Amino acid sequence: MRLILSCLDKPAIWGGIVGAWLLVPLILSTCYEVFARYLFGAPTIWAFELSGMLMGANFLLAAAYALLTSSHIRVEMFYDRFGPRTQAAIEIIGYACFTLPMLAWLAWALGDWVAVTIKSKEGTGASAWNPPAWPMRAILWVSFVLLALQVVAEILRNVRKLKAGKAAEPTA
Repeated sequence: MRLILSCLDKPAIWGGIVGAWLLVPLILSTCYEVFARYLFGAPTIWAFELSGMLMGANFLLAAAYALLTSSHIRVEMFYDRFGPRTQAAIEIIGYACFTLPMLAWLAWALGDWVAVTIKSKEGTGASAWNPPAWPMRAILWVSFVLLALQVVAEILRNVRKLKAGKAAEPTA
């Protein structure tokens, strides 16, 4: 079980690392735009759209890592009052009945959307730059696949907690 969980956790960790490193070009492009606009009076046509893409990719790719590290927001008004086994059962039901089916549907639909975008050579249309839309849409698809894999890992982790009758050791 540990090997399976480790294999399912690795893509989320890599998604978090890539998402974090995307902040470097985001900062650099934003600084370049500020200097170009205010010091040289020559704003770029690409910096605003690029910054949106990079920030979106950062946020999306880090979602699975946030689930792995329990960094997502949870309403714990009642949840904290339950024992570890009840919490595990609640999470299994929530993940298996609601989250995983929705993520599977989204990943399926987004995969088709990416394929159509690649075939049509569609641009973003959000600025005069108008870069190809498929890279950002592919990142969107990858992020939902990573999140779905991490949800499977969380289901397995909670099944283990339920069987053990106590909290399992943390992985991150």
